[in-house]
Amino acid sequence: MSNEKTLREAPVWKLLLTMSLPVIVVMLVTVLYNMADVFFMGRTGDAVQVAAISLAGPVFSIISAISTLIGFGSCTAIAIALGKKDLTQIKKYSSFAFYFSMVIGIVVMGCILSGMDPLLAMLGTDGQTAEYTAAYLRILALGAPFMMVSGALANTIRADGDSKSAMIATMLGTVANILLDPLLISVLGWGIRGAAAATVIGNIISCIVLFVIIRKKKIYSLSIKDFELRGDVSLCVLGLGLPMAAGTLLMSFATAMSNRLLVQYGNIAVAANGVSGKAGMLISMILMGVCMGIQPAISYAYGAGERKRTRQILIGTGIASVAIAVLMSAVFFLFRDNFISVFLNDTEVVDFGRRMMLGSLISMPVCAVYQLCTVYLEGTGKISYATLTSLLRQGIVYLPVLYGMNALFGLNGLILSAAVADVLSTIVGVSLSIKWSRKILYKPV
Repeated sequence: MSNEKTLREAPVWKLLLTMSLPVIVVMLVTVLYNMADVFFMGRTGDAVQVAAISLAGPVFSIISAISTLIGFGSCTAIAIALGKKDLTQIKKYSSFAFYFSMVIGIVVMGCILSGMDPLLAMLGTDGQTAEYTAAYLRILALGAPFMMVSGALANTIRADGDSKSAMIATMLGTVANILLDPLLISVLGWGIRGAAAATVIGNIISCIVLFVIIRKKKIYSLSIKDFELRGDVSLCVLGLGLPMAAGTLLMSFATAMSNRLLVQYGNIAVAANGVSGKAGMLISMILMGVCMGIQPAISYAYGAGERKRTRQILIGTGIASVAIAVLMSAVFFLFRDNFISVFLNDTEVVDFGRRMMLGSLISMPVCAVYQLCTVYLEGTGKISYATLTSLLRQGIVYLPVLYGMNALFGLNGLILSAAVADVLSTIVGVSLSIKWSRKILYKPV
């Protein structure tokens, strides 16, 4: 069955296997990029350098957010255009994604390198962590153009239902990162600089592989001749990518604010949060992978005017997402001490991390519904609702809850703030999704 025929006719379970499963692998690989750095730095026994990587995390998230803005937007635009059989626009969207992400990557590199001191202050570094965080970020900045293009192309290539190619390219980069981490960190003694270098090299490899793959696909174009900044191309791509990217970008600032509050409880608390938070991040990434993977099918069905099929895809994906969230949360909760010890075998870190992991796990089933609402609204072109929903969990709701619960309940309030924000945000997201569905899925023909 061809990719387009799969989008048009395959049952939901097959869509989840052929489209979401590869994206889940890609999301897991993304987590592994970061986990690998934390894991091998943790083997050195230096909690300060582990904390420095955690403090630098928001910058990595910003780069990911911008590449998502371009890549997810082009993926959605191409999938809708494919449903309408508009092949000319598909070439313009894909060319825009490639060249625009390259230019923005260069701009980001310059911003990080020239604005290091204020950036470190914003991230909440102190006298112990500032030097290590700066060393990590300088190398990460040099790889920003490759990271940007890699993220954009990995999303773009999924538009015709081919999630497997993105998975292969990303996995190759991750394998390189994991192999290089111990070599650069411990054998060559580069420490945190080695962790950053391994991440950048892995992204360069993924970027090259994706470039080769996408050039072989006839429906796409990487030709400068098809590159346009006109509104019907640039605004369409950036507008459709805005909700997902805005949430990711705001998450980086929310993480930075959370780290600033955690610093008052010591660098051990920051390190413990960085380690234990990987469990919640892992589950969230899987849930996002399920929803992002199925998004081209939602957009294709919407573009083709297939209301019944759109409803079937949404219901099936929702059931699968919640089931995955419940199962994975239970497993991580049962083995939480073992998980934390793998990264940093320190008694204080484990004690802090045990409570922090509970706070990040209890709302995962709710998070599954939230992710689907965001992708559904974005995939069907309701940018205003999608952007609002995306901003709720990481900003509009989360930041007031974060500071309020810290003021009222201290560290325990910080730990539970994300769960409270998840519940409140999902209530609003579901309400907006129902309102939009009444207009596009249930209105009279």
